[in-house]
Amino acid sequence: MALSSKKHEKFYETTGTGGDKIDATKLAVAELAWAAEKAKGCKDYMADPIISPLVYQMQQMQDELDELRRYIVALAPSEKPLPTISTASHTVDFTVTNSKGAYTLVTTVVDSSGSKAVTKTASTTLR
Repeated sequence: MALSSKKHEKFYETTGTGGDKIDATKLAVAELAWAAEKAKGCKDYMADPIISPLVYQMQQMQDELDELRRYIVALAPSEKPLPTISTASHTVDFTVTNSKGAYTLVTTVVDSSGSKAVTKTASTTLR
């Protein structure tokens, strides 16, 4: 199962020279303001009728990310914690196997760009 397309856009860039790149000074001011607010327990932000719903939603998103991370880390090796990565003509699949405590990462690549699909597999012993 491939991941669906992302549904978000970056707020700003921290690298490069594009028009969305945030000024380092503005980013530093924002970081300092957040650190000061966090030290107070976010009381001012949560009292603000405009900002508090955003902070609340961001916390919900963070909780969801933490739960996803916990789930992925806790998966049994046989449950494929990594998705299959696909393009129009290539697929990369990752599988972890466990044989009596010896773990192996199996990478399978399928190239279907030609008239006949070509499959290559590589195994890496995990220590």
